[in-house]
Amino acid sequence: MTEITREPMHRRLIDLQGYLRSDGLWEVEAELQDTKTYEIDLMERGRVPVGGFLHHMRFVLVVNESLEIIDTRAEMLATPYPDCNGAQRQYKELIGLRIRSGWLEEAKQVIGKQTGCTHLTELLPAMATAVIQTIRGYQIQQDRENKMARKGKELMLNSCYGFRHGGRAQIALWPDEEQ
Repeated sequence: MTEITREPMHRRLIDLQGYLRSDGLWEVEAELQDTKTYEIDLMERGRVPVGGFLHHMRFVLVVNESLEIIDTRAEMLATPYPDCNGAQRQYKELIGLRIRSGWLEEAKQVIGKQTGCTHLTELLPAMATAVIQTIRGYQIQQDRENKMARKGKELMLNSCYGFRHGGRAQIALWPDEEQ
């Protein structure tokens, strides 16, 4: 039998980092980088060398402890077309939205398809998870009376397999919850 080989062609790196700011707000910064293993010729940018950025973007959400978006910063450092940068300003429309169940549909609606960037919008679900992990993870570790575990129940219970009703996390965090 012939061994099947693979040749790398495209690489997308996404890095997310969460921060507690000195003013008490929280930031999650996402960075997206797309590269190719071959040179590409773009109509308006010209030749992009092997490993050069097809896309290079940074996107920051600033949120408060209630998960309300207070500010955003979108930065397009490399795009295939110069006018892609025009989509950056549309992400200010997220200000005032609250990360919660169903928020992504609302976010997509205020961003719009023709006024937004597919790649920045694709970062939103991962950024929302990073926001919750950044804020709630820190709060739970600082919570000596276990109030956050009880408070987080409505957000986390049945949100995934690990936090399913009757699972180990539910039993450990919310033992009074009916089985």
